[in-house]
Amino acid sequence: MIEVIFFFLLLFLGNLAQLYLFITMILYLFISFTGVFLYIKNESIDFKKNKKFAVLIPAHNEENVISNLLDSIDMLDYPEDLYDVFVICDHCSDKTKEIVSNYDVGLLEYNDRFPSNKARALNRAIDDILRERDIYDAFCYFDADSLVHPDFLKAMAGYLSSGAKVIQAQQLPKNPEESFLSVIISSGQFITNKFFQKPKNMLGLSATLHGKGMCFDTDTVKRFRWDENCLTEDLEMQMRLIENGIRIYWSEKAIVFDEEPIMIRQYLMRSIRWTRGSLDTAKKHASNLFKLFFKKLDFKMLEAFVYCFGVYRVVIVVFVALAMYLTRNEFNLLIYCFRLIPYEALISKLLFIVTPFVILPFMILLDKKIGFNMFVGYFLQPALGFFRIPIFLFGIAKDRELWNRTEHTSKVKITDIINNR
Repeated sequence: MIEVIFFFLLLFLGNLAQLYLFITMILYLFISFTGVFLYIKNESIDFKKNKKFAVLIPAHNEENVISNLLDSIDMLDYPEDLYDVFVICDHCSDKTKEIVSNYDVGLLEYNDRFPSNKARALNRAIDDILRERDIYDAFCYFDADSLVHPDFLKAMAGYLSSGAKVIQAQQLPKNPEESFLSVIISSGQFITNKFFQKPKNMLGLSATLHGKGMCFDTDTVKRFRWDENCLTEDLEMQMRLIENGIRIYWSEKAIVFDEEPIMIRQYLMRSIRWTRGSLDTAKKHASNLFKLFFKKLDFKMLEAFVYCFGVYRVVIVVFVALAMYLTRNEFNLLIYCFRLIPYEALISKLLFIVTPFVILPFMILLDKKIGFNMFVGYFLQPALGFFRIPIFLFGIAKDRELWNRTEHTSKVKITDIINNR
């Protein structure tokens, strides 16, 4: 009797998990194919130069890259009296402070008994800045390894003028072909921009925050502080904003360039930190987002829930595979859907499933947005999937009190990128 109950419970839970995976697939295929039809549609926001910005750069031992970021900010096509730059030296023990002091920027230094923490450093800096001069329309955030496109602030001012409160810039890799690993990771970034962020923005959904290239109007900055106990403070902030009805816009014209890992160790350390933070964020926000969707029937809440809960996807996939095997002679939703595909041959069914994932990178290749190396790199991304389970397990065990920085070494400058675009 117990075995029968267990079997049918497994069958029920297995199909429930399959339903979640099916809905997730349909949702993101819909978003991606919306991106196909909107591919050539340009952003309608005009450039403006009418807002005053505070630009914040948290830095912990970033002597290798901080000067390149500050040089790119010097090239901004924006009135100098309408933006102030503040570098936050968070427990720096290298030459970061010395390098920053050579630039005409504000320097905030914190060396208290607490360990380095990006969210804590940002909160302290915001408090100090607003206490001295509450004169800014908005705050922009960059990581020390970022590079900024000259049009960045003009695009952000345009969005703020149209009523947006939070905007995420388009993020592009600054070192896409520096190593085999950076090619694979960067290829996914191009796909994300064109077939995830852009269509979500066009559909009225909220964009994904990336931790750099973000712009918040000052009222939002005052209302929402960064979570100092989360290792993915950007993701946690994203979910909190959506819960409170604040839409996050995405700007294609405002561009921030980010350094991608070039070594497996960098990639693994960053992914483990992201997993730990994502688990904490899902625990804190996923159920509430799900409830809010049914309460408000706001699809921003549903998409945010699916994205937030996605950290458990690897566990769900493993569970589904096991459940489908143990109940293989009973009804399984994914097998049923697979049989509905209007082809007899197995290879034809598989091609039907795979084709959408080939179309997306091929469109960008034809548009010459990526080179052939990036095109190939996209199809090598499943190789990183072998790390998913160990990353998840290490993420569960990771100490959330220890914020591990990713080592940055790229020497790419904004002039190198602009001259090659």
